[in-house]
Amino acid sequence: MKRVLSILFPLLLLAGLAAYLATEGQDAAPCPEPQAVAAGLPLPPAPYPADMWAQLGRLAGVELSQREESELPAGLPWQDGREEPDIGDPRARKGGRVRLSNVGPFPANWLAFGSPTPQFFHYNLFTTVDVPLVGIHPVTRREIPGVAEAWAQQGRQLWFRLDPQARYSNGRPVRAADVALGLLLRARTGAAEWGMFRELAESLHVYGERVIAVRLREGQASALAAARLSLLLHPAEPGFYAEAAGDYRERYQHRIPPTTGAYTVGRVTRGRLIELVRVKGWWAKDRRFYRHTCNVDAIEHHFLTDEAQAWESFLRGRLDVMQTRNLSAWQRCSEGSAAVEQGRIVPYVFCADYPMPPYGIALNASRLPEPELRCGIMQALDMDRAVALMFRGEGERLETFHSGYGELSPKHTPRWCYDPTAARASFAAAGYTQAGADGILQRADGKRLSLRFSYTPSEKIGTLAAVLVQSAAACGLELLPEALPWQQWSKQVREREHELTFWAGMAATSLPEPARFFASTSEGDDAPFALKDAAMDAALAAYEGAGDESARAAALAELDHLIHERAVWLPGWKENRVRLAAWSHVRFPNTPACRFSTPSPYEVMEAHLYWVEDESPSPAPAAP
Repeated sequence: MKRVLSILFPLLLLAGLAAYLATEGQDAAPCPEPQAVAAGLPLPPAPYPADMWAQLGRLAGVELSQREESELPAGLPWQDGREEPDIGDPRARKGGRVRLSNVGPFPANWLAFGSPTPQFFHYNLFTTVDVPLVGIHPVTRREIPGVAEAWAQQGRQLWFRLDPQARYSNGRPVRAADVALGLLLRARTGAAEWGMFRELAESLHVYGERVIAVRLREGQASALAAARLSLLLHPAEPGFYAEAAGDYRERYQHRIPPTTGAYTVGRVTRGRLIELVRVKGWWAKDRRFYRHTCNVDAIEHHFLTDEAQAWESFLRGRLDVMQTRNLSAWQRCSEGSAAVEQGRIVPYVFCADYPMPPYGIALNASRLPEPELRCGIMQALDMDRAVALMFRGEGERLETFHSGYGELSPKHTPRWCYDPTAARASFAAAGYTQAGADGILQRADGKRLSLRFSYTPSEKIGTLAAVLVQSAAACGLELLPEALPWQQWSKQVREREHELTFWAGMAATSLPEPARFFASTSEGDDAPFALKDAAMDAALAAYEGAGDESARAAALAELDHLIHERAVWLPGWKENRVRLAAWSHVRFPNTPACRFSTPSPYEVMEAHLYWVEDESPSPAPAAP
């Protein structure tokens, strides 16, 4: 289950209804040549648009060209990551079906990029499924092959050599020029990856069918440059995108994009069910690092109204796995269950050590420009008490914006503490020196210290809001809670109309990407801080240009200190204690790198490391 679902998705029930209505009457379009795809047969490559390279030549800011493979430099220092340990459990067997709950909004479209609004199920459809050019090993945090079987780096110059067997889920081969097409399509639609690539690189050259060369800008070379580029370079299958034009969003919103991963969309029941089915003859099924992953033949995501309904479905045997970070729900629904007592349902608790969404309170620096005011707000919000109430004493405060990245994660970041005396002093420095009849501070001109706190409603976040309102009032700050439907909240954040908001960015990548959130040019849902700060931009540049792991960690620590000093984010909690209940036929890895008894670098559901041993113990599934 997607990590961010545990906080954001239970808050977004209204969005599910809206998405359902948006897709009513629309069906997911099938892949081309369905018989060949169903049989897992390879298909020949599709032609590129006749003017593709002319269009690429007109893109500003990056040199894009096609060259012959014979022009490649000789003696490149190719790496292939083969010395890294395998991933997953060799005991895993292939086959079977797993049914999961999804209490988030049903996707309004299937666009792989360029969606006008966030589509959170796309994390399950693309992020956890696609094979990148180069990946990061979750244990050693070193680069491993993906669609690229090897890569090389000399200074600012990088090369990727594609695996000749790499194919999309529609059976067509992955070719080097597909990456250039992917950039062109993202540039046309204004997708964030194009802008980020343009800031990172000055050229991309395609050598024949299998090699891509990228030259980074001055100061952008780093030890993990190949993996960083892989977050931005995504091949696009030219046959599927042959009709992409100015009406791309409308034309493609109901078509299923081909991926390089093991799963594609099968059955769809609008508003209720999305089934991911194994790609026949998946090209990476026997590749190291992938052979013990993606083991089941089908994954059913059932869209349910709330967690209580999900628990009921699970205990009735209509779901195979139930994952939660809600201790009270866990105790209420698992204790006294006959299936648990008989061993037919097996409970697990594990401590996660992987990238987490930075749950917390985001302050809009464009609407709250006075640093003293922001510091006072930080000191006036009793997050420790809120976490204790929400998690019944089991919650832990976040200590860094970048948690779960192993040795890269900062270790000694300062933290704001609730302090009414210090808060009032900070507010006084911002001009709020007089107390009104109700105790709320105001300026000499009568302006009250009154701010809006927006969030999407849920029981948990309602508790958070109540605690923060109370603690703020004790410091002379009037905090006005503003519970908004998801679409309205998202629009407010994108247009930077909020003052304070509960927020958690997506932590879906294997490497920290602080520029998404804190660069002066950052926009959209990822940038609720609206921060334009020269020191922060300089620290971001130092991070991007770090040459090794230690320099990268030092730069990330400096960034975390600046986040604290600029007072734009109040750390919330980390939900790294995951409770998972599964019917006994679902098995999980027990390798040294992935055990429930020690902090795990994997989220076993997201990494598709589980498997089905025997489907008989649980009751038969109910009809969807």
